This record gives sequence, C-alpha cells and structure tokens, in this order.
Amino acid sequence: MKTGYPSIDKTHLQGIPEEKLHPEILPASMFATFLKINEGHLDEVAVEADGEVYTKQTLKDDAVKFAGLLLKKGIKAGDKLVVVVPNSYEGIAAIFGANAIGVPVAITHAVDEADLSPFYEELDLHRPKAVLLYSGSTTLVDAIKEYAESVELVLIVKPDENASRYEFRAVLDGTEISLPETSAEIEKHSLSEKDEAMLYLKTSGSSSKPKTLPFSNRAIFASLIYAVNSSGTDTRTVNKVICRAPFCHGYGFMPMSINVMGGSIVVLAGSAPEDIAVCYNSKPSFIYGSPLTLRQFIEYVPKDADISWLKIFYCAGAALHERDYEDGMKFFKEHGCQAEICNNYGISEGMCIGTINDRVAHVSGTAGRFYIGPEWLIVDEDGNEVKYGEIGEAIVSSASLCQGYFGDEELTKKCFIKRDGKTFFKTGDFMSLDESGYVHFVGRERRFFMNENAFDKVNCETVEEAISKLDIVDQNAVVVTPDETGARAFIVLKGDIVPSEATEEELKKNLATFLKDYQMPQEFIFLDELPIMASGKVNYKLLETM
Repeated sequence: MKTGYPSIDKTHLQGIPEEKLHPEILPASMFATFLKINEGHLDEVAVEADGEVYTKQTLKDDAVKFAGLLLKKGIKAGDKLVVVVPNSYEGIAAIFGANAIGVPVAITHAVDEADLSPFYEELDLHRPKAVLLYSGSTTLVDAIKEYAESVELVLIVKPDENASRYEFRAVLDGTEISLPETSAEIEKHSLSEKDEAMLYLKTSGSSSKPKTLPFSNRAIFASLIYAVNSSGTDTRTVNKVICRAPFCHGYGFMPMSINVMGGSIVVLAGSAPEDIAVCYNSKPSFIYGSPLTLRQFIEYVPKDADISWLKIFYCAGAALHERDYEDGMKFFKEHGCQAEICNNYGISEGMCIGTINDRVAHVSGTAGRFYIGPEWLIVDEDGNEVKYGEIGEAIVSSASLCQGYFGDEELTKKCFIKRDGKTFFKTGDFMSLDESGYVHFVGRERRFFMNENAFDKVNCETVEEAISKLDIVDQNAVVVTPDETGARAFIVLKGDIVPSEATEEELKKNLATFLKDYQMPQEFIFLDELPIMASGKVNYKLLETM
C-alpha cells in the first residue's frame, strides 16, 4: 500500500538501477580522472578559447608543466594557490596541474585595481603561498607583495612587455622551465586518494555577499558521476559544449570541469552579449547558460542561420518563464533546429547538482527531475517529510556537497544538518515533487510575502511569471518589500513603448487577469534594463536597494 511519502514509496525512482541510485564515489583527482577517461584519445581537441584550439595532449602537458613549476618553486601538497582567473584555457591547465600534486586552489574573480579591498579579503581568507595572475600590472603585483605576508610566489600567465621586471615570468609558454620531476611522477601524485578540500569556489552572491565553498576531490568526482548517470543524453553524440559562466562559481566550474574530464570539447565564451557569436560560430551540441543567454542567443544569431547542430540549451540559475520557453522553441523551429530547452535547478553548495531534464518531456512549470545519486527530501517547517505534491523545503545529502562555508562556522551549522546519520544541506528552496519525478519549483527563501488580506504566502516567481505573459513587457523582476507584506515589480517594456501612468494602468488591468488582488505588486518601477550579474542572473540584491 502506498503511503504517499517519496522516501518510502520511491515511485519517482522506479526503473533506475541500484548502481545508479547508490554509485561508488572515489576520491579521484580531476587530473587523474581526465587522464583515465581520455586514455588513448589525447590527440582530440579538449578546449577552444580566445580563438585558439588546445588538444587533450596539450592540456596534459601544460598541466604537468605547471605542476612541475610549482614543485620547482617550493610549492608542495597542502600549500594553497589563489588563481585570479577569467574564463580561459590557462585557468584549466593551472587548476588541473595544481590538483595533480595536491595543491588546493581558490579561484577568484579578476581584480579591479580601482578597489583592491575584495582581493585583500580573499588573501586574508585563504592565506595562499602562491598567487597566479593574468596581468603583469605593477600595481597589482606590488600590492600582493606589500599586503600578503603568506605569499611567496607570484606567477603571471600573460605578462606585459615589461614582464622581466617581475620575479616570475609566464607560466605556460615554456619560459625557463626545467621540470624537477617527470610527467609519470606527477601523474603518480595525481592518483593519491587524499580527500581534503582541494577546490574553493563561490556561491553566486545573488541574495547576499558571495561565500566560499571548499570541495574535495571526491565531491568533484561525484558531480561527474551524478551528471553521467542522470543525463538522458547519449554522451557519445556530444561534440562540443559552451561554458559561458565564469568558473570561479560552481555553476561555471561544474559543466566546464565535467566536460573536460569526460572528453567533450569545451568552448569557453565570455559574458558580454556579443560573445553569443562564439556559441554560433563554434556550433556546439550543448550550451550552458541562463534565460538571459537564451534571449541573447535569439537576438544575436543571424536570422537566416542554420542551427541544426544544437541539441540542448540548458537554462539554469534563474527561472525560465513559459513565454521564454515558447519563444525559444519557436526560434529553434524556424532555424531548422530540434533542440530542447531545459530549465534546470541547481545548488552551488552541491557542485550544482539539482535537477536535469534533457531527453524527458517538457512539463510547464517544472524544472525536470532530481539528479540520480543524491538523496533528496522535501520537508515542512518542523523537518518532517511532506507527501508527493505538497510544498516544502528541499534538503539534500550527497557526496558532491561542499565541506561547509569556509570561514563561517555559524552559517555552516545552520545550513548543514545531521539527519539519520547523514549530512543534509538545507537549500532554502521550496518545491514539490510529483510521482512521475518532476520537480515543481515554487520559490526561494525570503522570496515570499504575505499582506494583511492574504490567505497564503505569495512567491515572487509566481508574480514574475504572470508579468512575463503581458505583451508589452520584455523583462521583469520582483522583490519583496522591506516589511515583507508586499512586492515591488521592476519592468522593462518592449521596443519603443514609453513608461507612463496610462502604461502602468494598462499593465495593472491586464495583470489582474492572472493575479489576485493580494498577489498584485504594491509598486511598479520602469527601467531601461535590469541589473544583471556576470552569471546572467538578475541582481535582486541591488534591486532591493533601489
């Protein structure tokens, strides 16, 4: 007899083999995994970036070269390396090389020389022994030497013409590098089964200041296993994947690293709208992006283009409204493309494991199905599991989870809880699960409001979805008022439509078709464009201050 509880009935898991539900997860390093999976295929292309093409053999050689340089300069297993990196091939080689010899890597954004305080905070937090830069700036190098007592080595990948003034020169161009160890010995290092924190990434910072997440080799390897087991796509049909998000964040690093390790060609694209041309010119099988990326793809791809090569367009990191989905599918059909648009949900704390929905039917209002392998529960305010179809907070236990919030024990204790002898992460995200396995995403923590006339909580995503249906609206974002009794809607109108009192009245009148009175925003604010972060997400934190 069915109980209605997912953890007992497991209706949504029927037909999934036991080895996928409970896969063996080993603490294999990124570099060792890359070598093992790509054994015998090192002549194939691994990365396309900045107009250059790099083979798997080149990536292996450059990673070994970087590892050898670190060892030569006295950096050893356990010493920390801070990489100040944009999306670039050198970043992958450096991360893999450091990982091969057990050097933990903390990846941070490119530094704004006009305000060095965030970078100083990174140095204080990690106390690295080495820093890798992508600029030969005298200001930046001198600042590191003066401020960071722990730093003994500054490496510059792309020095300027005065590079000889600095203590160390280019890393990956062969300059004065004689390896103290052979490639085979470094590869042996990479097979170590130590499972300490090896990689430090960030949350997106969409709702608060970015937090640093330490991941072990085992967590990184687990994310690869979960992705392979959960995908309905035959990976042998994949020729290229576009990774557009910066990989200092989990949602950028995860698809990049998994596809590099797994053998696909990774195309590293920038964050500017015009960079969508890289996606078109590279003709990838998959594109990893956001709803914003999808809109830019529709805008920037030539109107007469043949995009039949595209198989899946992943939209993650923000809600994909049904109108955006319909517009995207219409655009694909007009361009001879049979691609799917997949609205995924993921958490940075779990190396972006969440939901995946390639090769399953699109169901409006859902974000696909949970990754196979992690244990997901949806619970009420008291921590009790809710039944199929009921709304609660998602919590997850997974080998891909980070080891807490680095430097913030209080927040770690709050969000990482013990349950039945396992560690679960409280996502702060509210959703329901149906018996077919589809996840119905409702909203995020603090993205709810309830006014005095309300009968239930109203989530901002519901209001955004309703506003997106209006013909005069191009984009919108909704935030909760400071007293949490209402909402403010920020609207970008289509084309040449001019904001006015009449426009607002028309908007309210049409919106009343979709929303009840207590769901209606208290205020409508018209903008030329929404503030967007590098991830492609709306900067809700900034909107809350406007």
